[in-house]
Amino acid sequence: MRRIKDLENLTPEEKLIVYWETIGYIYDLNRTSEVKAGLIISFYGLFLGAIFQIATTVETSFKFSTFLIVVMVIFIIFVARSIYYSFQCFLPQIETKFDKNMFFFYDVITHYGDIRSFSKKFNELLDNEDDLYGQLGQQIYVNSLIASKKFADVNNSVRNLVYSFIPMSIGALTILATIYIL
Repeated sequence: MRRIKDLENLTPEEKLIVYWETIGYIYDLNRTSEVKAGLIISFYGLFLGAIFQIATTVETSFKFSTFLIVVMVIFIIFVARSIYYSFQCFLPQIETKFDKNMFFFYDVITHYGDIRSFSKKFNELLDNEDDLYGQLGQQIYVNSLIASKKFADVNNSVRNLVYSFIPMSIGALTILATIYIL
């Protein structure tokens, strides 16, 4: 394993490995954020399904107070925000405001001609180390930007999930207190 001070002495092949491993690492971060968002959505599916099941099977002469309705609305707002941010994580994050890049699928199809033209230009890129490293570095930057946005969405989703437990707990305690006091 090389030390940090040895990084400037990497061979071209070793430099490419560093670039591709970095791109792979960021790709894995993107997938991790999507898995987390999927788990949050699955949790809500189970949780809200259980609440609905309980609410439809329990027969009571319970009357909702204004306080309880406000608490439920706050709960629903937090749940809706959490689900919204989880879905945001899954939305395609195509960044087109940067330079055209031969490693970005959208640019390959829209800016480099037909298959033969692309293959020729790609081969030329591989022969030019500075341009190759430049385009790989741009991909690392753009993918990092996307990963950052996805993790911000997941963090917002988790935060709202946690916040939703406060009004849910208050509502549950209010309902239990009302049922057992009556």
